[in-house]
Amino acid sequence: VVVSTTVNVDGHVLAVSDNMFVHNNSKHGRRARRLDPSEGTPPYLENAATPCIKAISPSEGWTTGGATVIIIGDNFFDGLQVVFGTMLVWSELITPHAIRVQTPPRHIPGVVEVTLSYKSKQFCKGAPGRFVYT
Repeated sequence: VVVSTTVNVDGHVLAVSDNMFVHNNSKHGRRARRLDPSEGTPPYLENAATPCIKAISPSEGWTTGGATVIIIGDNFFDGLQVVFGTMLVWSELITPHAIRVQTPPRHIPGVVEVTLSYKSKQFCKGAPGRFVYT
């Protein structure tokens, strides 16, 4: 195994790859810690950067909901919730850059904005992710 920004290997090269996100798809990963609202703002949020969504994968699904979706972004933390339109959904923190959610059902097809929320404070309102219900 060679990790380098340039390919310079003595011998045969079996494969070359760009950087990629690798998900282990484990059902037994970390569990999100439920925060008690009476505890106030956690110390790690006092001077923390604002969480933002960069991508949603997959970015479309059925109106019946229930699809597993990975939200990719920055500055994610335990207790951060995902909002599809106006529907708050349970989320599982995978890393500070990835959150797993199940899509909620929707009565009609169309595009919904996907934002983040923590203790009723909304994030990504100016640049929300988008999910298409078909």
